[in-house]
Amino acid sequence: MNKQIPKTLIVGISVTVIILLIVYLFTKLPAGGGKTSTEQVSYSGADKCATCHKRVTPDIVNQFSMSTMAKAGVRCEDCHVVDKTNPSGKNHEGFFITASPTPMQCAKCHPAETRQFEHSRHGGPAWVALSGLSDFMPEQQKVVEQIPEANREPNGIITATRNSLFDIEGPSVTKAACQTCHSIGKPNADGSIGNCSKCHLRHEFSLGQVRKPEICGQCHLGPDHPQMEIYHESAHGVIYQTDGDKFNWKQKTGRLTVNDMPSPTCATCHMSGFGNQGTTHDVGQRLSKFLFAAVTKDRPNAIEGREAMKAICANCHSSNFVDEQYAKADSVTSFVNAKVSEASQIMQSLVKDGIISDKPFANQISFDAFDLWHYYGRTAKFGAYMQGPDFVQWHGIYPLLKQLTKVKEEAARLRSEHRKGVKP
Repeated sequence: MNKQIPKTLIVGISVTVIILLIVYLFTKLPAGGGKTSTEQVSYSGADKCATCHKRVTPDIVNQFSMSTMAKAGVRCEDCHVVDKTNPSGKNHEGFFITASPTPMQCAKCHPAETRQFEHSRHGGPAWVALSGLSDFMPEQQKVVEQIPEANREPNGIITATRNSLFDIEGPSVTKAACQTCHSIGKPNADGSIGNCSKCHLRHEFSLGQVRKPEICGQCHLGPDHPQMEIYHESAHGVIYQTDGDKFNWKQKTGRLTVNDMPSPTCATCHMSGFGNQGTTHDVGQRLSKFLFAAVTKDRPNAIEGREAMKAICANCHSSNFVDEQYAKADSVTSFVNAKVSEASQIMQSLVKDGIISDKPFANQISFDAFDLWHYYGRTAKFGAYMQGPDFVQWHGIYPLLKQLTKVKEEAARLRSEHRKGVKP
């Protein structure tokens, strides 16, 4: 006859198993609701900065520990420690460091990328558009003047230029406004140009981060350059917004294919190594026109730039489709050019006849003429090339035509008042 197991023994075994399970859970599983630390680098005394900053700024150390730089053996001092002649350096705990590394430090490991960036529209031209060339040292000016965006004709409307906005607003405004974005091309005291961390946000330096459109959307949004909003409206943007969580954001540089990125982001088209195109940090390399200008003209590299961009498109689209999209966009650009040129001639005539001052933004019509090209003309052109029909029409061409009518009526009124001796 089988003996029954005593209930006390069963209870004892059950309690023991539960206790062991609880101990296992508390000792083996990661704490908290965040990501596990299996991808982090374990710092030791070899990196004195990280050892100290674990106590002072632990989040920064944790962030950097997950970066590809940390995994490659890069230490804090490799980026932050500078020569004692560096004007941005200072003594700190036995080191001579800079709190904000410039492209000079980045170039030690990324010479090609730094050189491409320095010769791009994201370099010096970004700062020139804000405050001119006066902040650049002679050697820096030589670099900037080689870049197409900085060596161009006037924007077409003599009463409105980007530099003039800086003049009428002043640093009390621009430091918190335009300068925030345009500082991507700010000249540095150490002789370098620009700020890599405007895109490569510290301290993780994630590939996925710079491949997503939000990084570009920090600056490329709003009424005068609404690329972010246009992208979201486009089919490319819709696919990203609905299926972007399935993209392979961590694919190694130069190995991206449509399997990794079924729909392009800003970086895919303008910078990424994709198909037969190599990676570049010159964001103008694949462009063919100066869309930002009042009257758009071809870039010096127009033919090469367009073919390079078409090669990116060819990874998903037929050549006939790509050619058709470019033809439609070119047509919109020609239309905008004609209307902006008409407004420009009106403004120049008013100045020539002494009816208005040639001083920028001296009167209402100057602001209205500026809005015509800087807001509506640009928006229509960007929308056309990025497949954003609402931005071509209702945010672009329609208000542009409305604004042109306003400029014409204002000009006629000013001429009439001028004949009567009334000053504007």
